[in-house]
Amino acid sequence: MKKFFYVATAFLSLLFTTAQGQWSVLNTDNVPKQSAYKYQPFTKEQWNASTFASPQQMKWFTEARYGMFIHFGLSAYVEKDISWPIVKNYKAPDEGHGAYPDSVWTKWPSKFKLENFNAREWVQIAKDAGMKYVVVIAKHHDGFHMWDTKFSDFKITNTPFGRDYLKEIADACHAANMPFGFYYSQRDWHHPDYAPVDTSRAVNTKNGVVWKSLKGGNAIAGATHKKYLEYQKNVVTELLTKYGKVDIFWFDAAWWGGMFTADMWDAENLTGMMRKLQPGIIINNRASVPGDFDTPEQQVGRYQKRAWESALTLNDNWAYSPVPNKSKKDLLRELFSCAQGNGNVLMSWGAHWDGRFNPTQKALLLSMGEWLKKYGNAFYDTKGGPWMPGKWGGATYSGSKVYLYVYDWKDGKITLPAIPGNGILKAKFLNAAGQVKFVLANNEWQFTAPAQPDEIATIIELDMKKPVSGVLSNANNSVFEGPEYGAVVKDAEIAAAEWKKGQHILDLKKIYNVTGIGVYNNKNTITVKVSVNGTEWKEAGVINPDGNEISLTTYMTGAEVLGRKVRYLQLNTTGEPMKGSIKVYAK
Repeated sequence: MKKFFYVATAFLSLLFTTAQGQWSVLNTDNVPKQSAYKYQPFTKEQWNASTFASPQQMKWFTEARYGMFIHFGLSAYVEKDISWPIVKNYKAPDEGHGAYPDSVWTKWPSKFKLENFNAREWVQIAKDAGMKYVVVIAKHHDGFHMWDTKFSDFKITNTPFGRDYLKEIADACHAANMPFGFYYSQRDWHHPDYAPVDTSRAVNTKNGVVWKSLKGGNAIAGATHKKYLEYQKNVVTELLTKYGKVDIFWFDAAWWGGMFTADMWDAENLTGMMRKLQPGIIINNRASVPGDFDTPEQQVGRYQKRAWESALTLNDNWAYSPVPNKSKKDLLRELFSCAQGNGNVLMSWGAHWDGRFNPTQKALLLSMGEWLKKYGNAFYDTKGGPWMPGKWGGATYSGSKVYLYVYDWKDGKITLPAIPGNGILKAKFLNAAGQVKFVLANNEWQFTAPAQPDEIATIIELDMKKPVSGVLSNANNSVFEGPEYGAVVKDAEIAAAEWKKGQHILDLKKIYNVTGIGVYNNKNTITVKVSVNGTEWKEAGVINPDGNEISLTTYMTGAEVLGRKVRYLQLNTTGEPMKGSIKVYAK
């Protein structure tokens, strides 16, 4: 029989997952080596020296679970992602190019009229969609200010629209008693003084992310960057003093293995000042200090006690795009899966160039809101657990009530380990007909599916004998058991004879978005390479007896996103060929 145990550590999930985005951890925490750049390690002394919101100040946030992320700016003119596909020349440490030279995209403000913008309508949609807070882009990487700043002429009040867009949203949120916050990017590819890296005295390392000084050590800033920091201090002060109460502040220059560092922003002094200006403010971890919550992006995070928030999109695009939206089912499951992992969702959308809320996206969000109105007790003001989420679904709890969200009734049943010292008094379906049938055997509870399971998630409410706390976890949990990794697309045995000169090639027969590879019963070190055509190969990672699973990711629009296009896998070893098994996961 499997062994199960209660978990108390705040960083449990990091033992088991390579979740995407940015996580702040102590340097004593065990994190997956192949994705260590996603986790910014701090010494205990560094952590304790930083500033944090109190548990009481965080309470509303962790109870809220779901917020609106408004991505709107100049990119709406061409209906594309914000900043990344627009700006021709990025500034170091970012590298790459968008499609439009400065002579083109910087002229778009002259066309900015927002004839159909209505801040109160946007906030009402957020409320009706079941969202409990709003975060709005104040300045993205393109450097355009969506408010009436005194420190730049590159701003929305110098457009035909002529009004302070942020003030209207802030006022609408305050009138609706909706917690409110700003997204502010420290990156600024337009500001003349922005120079966190002096490229004449630094070189980009081979991974294409981190810059190092030519003399060794971290890259140093350019001569003008001190002026940029003074400007940044001024505009952040402006944001926190002109718009009433500000509940959340969202930075966006994640550490990424040293790509961005706290000294680039004078981050400790900056965030300390912010907490004095807005007592009770919650600040994310993308200023390369620990912050109050972690920020996985475009992926559902995994269980941990420290607060986290997945930034997700309606259709895989930041800002409005005509790309088809995800289904209601997929979006709701993302919400539920985040709650099951003890995290929040910040759902992004963007308006049309004229300020209109796209009617299809509005209808989608309101439809989700109707679902949440019916079953919100199982979502809001809950904690993740007492079981770790998996492909079957997951659970939330509040006091002595537990809510099971079942996505997949394999063979018409699900089996979960019993909670030591606790029992089920009664059980009922919240959104399915019939009585819940369950039995206890061999320290496991087995639940039987209803005659007609809900297509999105069948919710079972359990009344327990005692209040629940913590999470019950499988001690042999795989990195890939979480829902974000998709399904097994290849499960094969490798015979010793199948190795040719220390190499074995596996053909998946078609191209998949591969998220993870595991090689088991293996005593050798294996270098994994992947390809879409069988001729051009890219290294994916190293598998060894101490770490037999690797995740595959793709760097896009400033973040690592889970998955890489793969058809062929090449396994290479210098050890003696031996038999083993391989599993390939894809989504």
